[in-house]
Amino acid sequence: MYLEFERCIGCRACQAACRECGDHDAKERNYVEYVDFTENRQTYPMLCMQCKDPACARVCPANAIQITEEGVVLSAMEEKCIGCRNCTFGCPFGIPKFDFEENKMYKCDMCYDRSKYDIAPMCASVCPSEAIRFIDFDEMQQLRRKRSQMNLVEGKKPQEGNKWDYVPEFFGVYTD
Repeated sequence: MYLEFERCIGCRACQAACRECGDHDAKERNYVEYVDFTENRQTYPMLCMQCKDPACARVCPANAIQITEEGVVLSAMEEKCIGCRNCTFGCPFGIPKFDFEENKMYKCDMCYDRSKYDIAPMCASVCPSEAIRFIDFDEMQQLRRKRSQMNLVEGKKPQEGNKWDYVPEFFGVYTD
């Protein structure tokens, strides 16, 4: 997955597509947030960053959140989830949500039923501005290099020691 936050136009097509994904129970597992609602209408897509060492999985006392061989962090397994909501508090991005009616956690899992077969997750397949893209690693690395060069030309300096350090290299994220 490759994200370019400033490309988001706030159409929320990604949220509608997410609700339609096979095993999502008509619940959206990604979100469109406002950068600063009091200042402007700029939005950005927010979906699970598929962390290298996911806090949501680390704090789960029931070991209900599994990580696939590909590094995809899945939603909590219903039969194991005890409803403690530690995952919702532990995630630095605020991604896991808890359904009180069904007593279970759900979050973006990159439409694993699709992405494991190299089919784009629903959100990426419908994004008209390409703020969310499902591309191969080499293409993503090329875009990252280009983006880094543009940032150097524009005088932008990467920041150290923030929550984006948790995001794995195979998940391209850029924000200004």
